[in-house]
Amino acid sequence: MAINRIPFSKPASSPEQLLQKLERQGLVVDDFKRGQARNYMRFVGGYRLKGYWHHLVDPVTKNFPAGYRFEQIVSRCEFDRELRALTMAAVERLEIAVRVVMANHLSLKHSPHWFLDGNLFRQGRRQGAAELVAKIEAEVDRARDKTFVKHYFSRYSEPHLPPSWSVCECVTFGLWSRTYQLLKNPDDRKAISRRFNVDATEVFESWIHTLTVVRNMVAHSGQLLRVTLGVAPRDYRKADIRFSDSKSFYAVATVINYLLRQIGLPLEWSEQLKALFAKYPEVHLAEIGFPIDWGNRPGWL
Repeated sequence: MAINRIPFSKPASSPEQLLQKLERQGLVVDDFKRGQARNYMRFVGGYRLKGYWHHLVDPVTKNFPAGYRFEQIVSRCEFDRELRALTMAAVERLEIAVRVVMANHLSLKHSPHWFLDGNLFRQGRRQGAAELVAKIEAEVDRARDKTFVKHYFSRYSEPHLPPSWSVCECVTFGLWSRTYQLLKNPDDRKAISRRFNVDATEVFESWIHTLTVVRNMVAHSGQLLRVTLGVAPRDYRKADIRFSDSKSFYAVATVINYLLRQIGLPLEWSEQLKALFAKYPEVHLAEIGFPIDWGNRPGWL
C-alpha cells in the first residue's frame, strides 16, 4: 500500500524551547530542578530523552499524566545508562572468554595459524573463509602499532599473519562469532561450546551472535528500556532455559548470566542487576522483559 509522504518542514528548537514545550504539555519542572533539566536537554538531548517518556503521553492531547515530573524521566534515563554500562562490562568478559577458548582449542588441535587453513571451514563456504582471512588481515594492519604485532613482523617472515593468540587481540567479537559459524568440524564446535557448558552448538552459535549484536548496541549508546531487540537467542532446553519473549532484554541477560557462571571469573552480574533494580524502584522490570520471579528461574539459579 502506497504511503503519502510529505516534505520535512519541522524547524529546529533550542533545548530551552523544547523544555518549555514539555511544560506546556503538563510536565512538572520544579524551580530548584530547572538548572538540571536544562543540562539534560542540552547535553543528553530532547530527542533522546523522548525515548523514555513518549509512551506516557496521551496519544491525542500529547499531555503528560497529571503531576508527572522531569526527575522521573531522569530516573528512567539514568537506569538505562547504568544498565548499558553493566551489560558492556559483562559482555566484554564473555567476549574475551569466547575468543580465548576458540583460539586455544583450534591452535592446539590444528596449528597456531589454523585460520589460514580453508579446509577447516564448511564446504561451499570458501568465500566466507576467504572473507574471514581478509578481515583478519585488515584488523591486523590497523593494529600494526601494537607491540606484539610489531614483534611478530620484525622477527618472522611467514606466515604473513601473526598466530591465533595474537590475532585474537586485534579482531572483533563479531568476527569470532562468524568464525564459529563457519567451522566445519562438529567436534571443534562442540569442544568450544562445552567449555561454556552448552552441548547444543546451534544454541551456542545463536548466543554468541546475540552477544555481538547487543555489544554493538550498548557500545553505541542504544536504549535498552522498552526496546525489542533485533536478535533472539535460542532456548536451551537441556538447562530448561526457555524464553517467552526471546527478543527481550531478559533473554539476553539470562544468556549472559548462564555463561558468566560457567567461566567462574569474578563478575556478580545478577547481584549488580538486583542493586540496580533496587536503586530505581520506579522502573518496572516488565519494561525490560524481566518476570517478577526472575532470580528463581533457570539460568539464574
